[in-house]
Amino acid sequence: MEIAEKLELHYFLENNSHSMDAIVRNKCEAEALALIKEIAVALDIHIVVESVAHQEGGLKEILQFIGENSNQLTFFLSVIVFVFSRIPTSDREQDKLTKDLTRLSIEEKTLAIEKLKRELQTNNIHIETVASASVAIDSDLRVAVRKSNFYKNLDSYRKVTGVGFTALNKDSVSIENERYVPRSDFKRFILLSDKLPMEVIEGAKIEIVSPVLREGNYHWKGIYQNMPINFTMIDKEFKNSVLQEQVTFQHGSVIECVLNIHRKFNEVGDIVITGVIQ
Repeated sequence: MEIAEKLELHYFLENNSHSMDAIVRNKCEAEALALIKEIAVALDIHIVVESVAHQEGGLKEILQFIGENSNQLTFFLSVIVFVFSRIPTSDREQDKLTKDLTRLSIEEKTLAIEKLKRELQTNNIHIETVASASVAIDSDLRVAVRKSNFYKNLDSYRKVTGVGFTALNKDSVSIENERYVPRSDFKRFILLSDKLPMEVIEGAKIEIVSPVLREGNYHWKGIYQNMPINFTMIDKEFKNSVLQEQVTFQHGSVIECVLNIHRKFNEVGDIVITGVIQ
C-alpha cells in the first residue's frame, strides 16, 4: 500500500470560483482539526498537523501529518476520510441521534478501536479492522458533533457546492479516489437536536443534604456518587410524608430511588446534565 502523509480538503465553489469567505473557511478548518484530534485521541496516535500552501481547483486545503510511523499515518488518514465523508443512510438517522450513536454497544466500539490500536502498534494492520474501527469512531458523540459543526458551517455558505476528501502521498499525489459530498447531502450530517436519551438509574442511593420541607416547586439537594446534585422529587406520597413529618432527615440520611437524568450535549460534544428527577 502506498504511504499517505497528507489530507486534502477540496471545497467546490460555484461559477468556478477560487475564493471563499475567510471566516467560514477558518470555522470549517477549526472543526476539521478538532475532529482529527478526536480521532487521534481515540486511536492513541500522536501526530502533528501542519498547513500546506493552498491550491486552486475550487479551493483546496492541504494538511500535512507528521507522526512516528508512516503505516500508522496511512491508515489514520483512511479513517479520517471515512469519517468525514460517510453519508448517513437516511435523514431520520440524524433526526434520531441515538440511532447512530447507540447502534454499537459501548463494548463493541471499545473492542473495535482497541483492536486497531494494537494492530497500529505492531504494523500488522488489516483492512477489516480499519473498517470496523472507523464505524465505531464515526458513532462517537464528540466526533458526530464536530462533523455536524463542520457541515453546518458549509451549509450556511451557499457558494460551496460540495466538498471532497483525499489522502495524498508526500508529493501531494492522491493515493485513492476523492470521496465527494455534494451540497444536497450536507444537512444529512447535521444533528437536529442536542437532546440525549434520558438516563434511568434504578436503585440509586442519594445522600440528602437539603430536603424540601414546604410545598412548592423547589429542588432537593443531595450527593450522588460523591457529586452534588439538585433534583426534583415527583413521588407525591413521599413528599406528603416529609411535609407531615412522617419521614425525617438527619446528617447522613440516604434515600434509594429511581433517578431520571435529563441530558444534552454542548457545541464540542461534552454531555451536560440539564435536569435530575427522582
